[in-house]
Amino acid sequence: MFKAVVNAYGGCYIGPEQLVVDSVPIAVAEFGLRLTQSITQWQQQYQLIWLELPASCAAFIPDALKLGFTYHHCQPERLMLVKKLQQNSYLPLAATHSIGVGALVWSPTGQVLMVKEQPLAGEKPGYFKLPGGMVESKEHLASAVVREVLEETGVVASFHSVLGMRHHHKGQFGASNLYIVCQLYAQTTALQAAENEIAEVRWFDVETYFNDEKASLYNKLILKSAVSQSRLVSHQVEGYMKSAADYEIFLPAVANE
Repeated sequence: MFKAVVNAYGGCYIGPEQLVVDSVPIAVAEFGLRLTQSITQWQQQYQLIWLELPASCAAFIPDALKLGFTYHHCQPERLMLVKKLQQNSYLPLAATHSIGVGALVWSPTGQVLMVKEQPLAGEKPGYFKLPGGMVESKEHLASAVVREVLEETGVVASFHSVLGMRHHHKGQFGASNLYIVCQLYAQTTALQAAENEIAEVRWFDVETYFNDEKASLYNKLILKSAVSQSRLVSHQVEGYMKSAADYEIFLPAVANE
C-alpha cells in the first residue's frame, strides 16, 4: 500500500515522493497493485484520494483512470488526479478564473496613457484603451500592473490604488476572467511601444479621450470614475498573514491612517 498523507478535510494524498525512488519511477505494475490495495483499505476511512503525478510518471495515468480517478488540474510538470471514496465527498474545484490588470496612468500634467494593440491578421487597427495584461503566478496585482505598463509602453509608473473590477465568463480556455483596474502615476513620460504587440502609445488629454468616437464606453466609464469617485488603496494589517509579501488588501482610505 501507499502511505496515506491525510489532510484536515479527510482527503489523502499520494505524491512524487512515493512514486519515484532515486529519480526513477516505480514499476507500472507495482503502482497499479499498490494503488488498488490502498483504495480498498481507505474506502471507508477517507473522503478523497489526491494523486499527483510528475511528468516522469505519465505511464501511471491509464491505471489510475481505470481505478476511477479523474483529471483535476494540470501544471507544466505535474498532473493532479482525484478519486472520491465517499459519494457525498466535497470536491473543491481547480482554478476557475484568470486575472488581468488594466492601468489608468496619469502623467504629471494630468494626461492619461492609452495604447492601441497590433491588429490580428486581416483585421483593422482597433481603438485606444488602457494598457495592461495578465497577472502571473504568485504575482501581486500592484506589481503586475506596473510591469505591464512598462512592457507595453516604456513608461515607469508607481501604483496608487484600485479603481474597480470587471468580471465576465468568456475568458481564455473557457475560464471566467477578473479584470482589476488600477490607478498609477507616471515617473517617466517617454513612450516606447512594445514590438509585435502594441501599434501605438499616446498620452491623451481627458476631454480629448472622452471625444474619441472609437474609444469604448467601458474605458470612458473607467476614466470618468477615476476623475470623480474615491478609490481603494493598499492596506497592511498587522498579523493578518505571516508576511506582507503573501497578500494584498484594497479598501477605501481610513481617516487618520
